[in-house]
Amino acid sequence: MIQRDAPGHRLALGALFLLAAVLTCRQAGSLDTGFHLRAGEHILAGNGWPLTDPFTYTINDHPYIDTSWGYQVVISLVQRVWDAPGLVLFHAALVLITFLAVYRTARLAGAGSAVLVVLLAAGVVASEMRYELRPELVSWLLLAATLHLLHRRAEGLASSLWLLPVIHLAWANMHSLFILGWAAIGCVTAGLWARERTLDRRLAGWGLASVAVALINPYGWRGMIFPFTLATRMQEGNLFGQTIGEFVSPFDLKLSDQFPFYPRLPIWTFRALGATALAALVVMLWRRRFHAAALTALFAALSFQMVRNIPLLVVGALPAVAAALTPHALPGGRPPRPRRRLAALAAPVLVTLVCVGMGLRVINDAYYVDSRRPERFGLGWSETTLPIGIAGYMNKEGLTGRVLNHLNFGGYLMWARHAPVFIDGRLEVAGETFFQQYRAVLDSESAMEAAVARYGIQSLAFPYVIAPRLTGRISKDARWRLASMDAVGALYIRSDQAAGARRDRVASAAPRYPEAAARFDTLPGLGGASRASGVGRWLSGFVRRQRFPAEDFNRGIFHLYSGDLERARAFFASALLESGGAYYEIYGNLGAVLFRMQRFTEAAACYRIVLQDDPANRIARERSASLPG
Repeated sequence: MIQRDAPGHRLALGALFLLAAVLTCRQAGSLDTGFHLRAGEHILAGNGWPLTDPFTYTINDHPYIDTSWGYQVVISLVQRVWDAPGLVLFHAALVLITFLAVYRTARLAGAGSAVLVVLLAAGVVASEMRYELRPELVSWLLLAATLHLLHRRAEGLASSLWLLPVIHLAWANMHSLFILGWAAIGCVTAGLWARERTLDRRLAGWGLASVAVALINPYGWRGMIFPFTLATRMQEGNLFGQTIGEFVSPFDLKLSDQFPFYPRLPIWTFRALGATALAALVVMLWRRRFHAAALTALFAALSFQMVRNIPLLVVGALPAVAAALTPHALPGGRPPRPRRRLAALAAPVLVTLVCVGMGLRVINDAYYVDSRRPERFGLGWSETTLPIGIAGYMNKEGLTGRVLNHLNFGGYLMWARHAPVFIDGRLEVAGETFFQQYRAVLDSESAMEAAVARYGIQSLAFPYVIAPRLTGRISKDARWRLASMDAVGALYIRSDQAAGARRDRVASAAPRYPEAAARFDTLPGLGGASRASGVGRWLSGFVRRQRFPAEDFNRGIFHLYSGDLERARAFFASALLESGGAYYEIYGNLGAVLFRMQRFTEAAACYRIVLQDDPANRIARERSASLPG
């Protein structure tokens, strides 16, 4: 039964869809986009579906089951016509249509408007970390479509169940998560049987057809069972599960001194949504809505397991949860009329205000900068995550030789250079054995030299901020010469290959504000102007574009790791001046430089500021305690 709309419902609904649109319009920066585009180009060029890996020079004999080939072809066509803006808007449309389908499903399941707008707004926020240019967004949409048909059937409404195998035929050729559709059909079929004590033969028949059509893919039965093989590589005990950040549980985030930030709002919103889903599960069982309970239990379990699955709780369970928590469905019935009227008024107003405020902070990048995230609002390519400068330099200088690349750079480099790479993010292709070898190559000088000799490697590209040991080692190795560096990564060339490469790009790199390093006591918070911090800075994020000084900050980190302390000090000082001293980690890194330079009084001043903003900071506490005086 569809509930009557609460006052302000449409206004709140419009605000939360605008927020979703703003959150999805972020610069194209997914590390996987490059290899998806490269694979799509490979197929469109008439090379057929790959059977072994054609995109690396190290594992080109490894089997490659490309279950995302349909998605790859589509985005390659989009990129040819509209480039990055087209890709961003295409994926934004997938997210918006998915949430529209979730909303429609919840309404037909009986969800009240006040409850629904609150839960849907929470779902938009909780899922936002996954609004990337990835094929899983197609899976969200096709799962939402599947669930809409299933909920219609469960509510006794007309449902075109013949569409289920059509959806799964497309799904099996777009992304490996098509097995979620099977699971959803199984949950609803079993739940209705438990309630009615009779099998819905029509639903079961179309469900079996949905399983059978998955055989219609370029790889036959191997493509059909591939998702089950892939699932084993995401488990906690697996090597990939232990090293890939998106595979950790949202209830057990693995932070470190080097990466102390994590997006708190979506994580805590998800945790609250998860607790709400568990509470709603009790109501579903009490009302004997076993199909809804089964769906909620399934998708809650998957989302609790890893960060990448957070949206599955929203897409898979939110309609059932919203319906269960609508007042008429609760064991106590409707609340007294005054309270019900107040809630109906307050919920949409609150949702509207939160969505508008958050949307303004997203547009001004304050939302991302406050969590030190690399995402930025916009429609172009992201220079804060992708090695755009490095790829451009290599193409300009004609550096066509084999590159030893960090995994994070593999996808973009294989597409932008149109040349095979050492490794990329398709870990199911690499396998655990080669992945361990790759890690050894980056960790060990002898293993790296063996790889150079074996594969004829001529250059090395990696993100220096997340590879400090490698930065320090390579910068002191005469066999490698720094050729190019941007805010994301560094490119080194073998010394015997470097003669033809220009040197001006690296030599010309200088801090944005070189005068900042002249006097320590002129820096913000250290004798100069007051720091841009506190409530005033936070409020400015609603009306003014926020900018984290990533270029100077990251270059400072590079020179700190490579041992050039004077240049590191200059870049960190410039970053402080550019940001007005808003970000305490810049002080922490400047303090580390000064500590190594034995300028202890100045280092202590930096660490005091760090501890003002982050009293639990381990490094600042320990070093402050060890400083003279």
